[in-house]
Amino acid sequence: MIELEDIDTDEDGALTADAVLPGGRRVTVEYAFDEDFERDDEDDDDDDLEDFDDVAREDLPDLDAMQETVQHALARLTEDILDARDREVVEELIEASTEDEDDEERAEELAALRDDITLDGVVVFGDGGMTLLYIAPEEYPDLIIYCLLDEDLEIDDLMVE
Repeated sequence: MIELEDIDTDEDGALTADAVLPGGRRVTVEYAFDEDFERDDEDDDDDDLEDFDDVAREDLPDLDAMQETVQHALARLTEDILDARDREVVEELIEASTEDEDDEERAEELAALRDDITLDGVVVFGDGGMTLLYIAPEEYPDLIIYCLLDEDLEIDDLMVE
């Protein structure tokens, strides 16, 4: 089982921690509350649209429940799965950005991004779903690459922000 270190909670009460994933990948782990916990949608009053504290504290999962969910989700991430997602993220990013380039230029960009990209974090949702957070400081400075995984741990969506 993957051990969580420096376990704490953020300003919303969600778990944050550090962990070492297979392959020696040191990441920050965050628990993300389900949308149900972010806001009470029954309150449609315009005056209350800015109030995001509609959920009672006792309705939120406790730290032990969040930790169990995170550890269970992270345990599914094997070194082979992480290596495959790393490769696929790089390939999809290069494919999207080098459509008009020749094979040699594409190979150079693939190599540069492979050398630069790093798994930096994992967001675990209440249902055990995950988003991998990558950084590539040379190729994508000041941006985060979000890789949403489906229930089979395949890439469901990829965004750069």
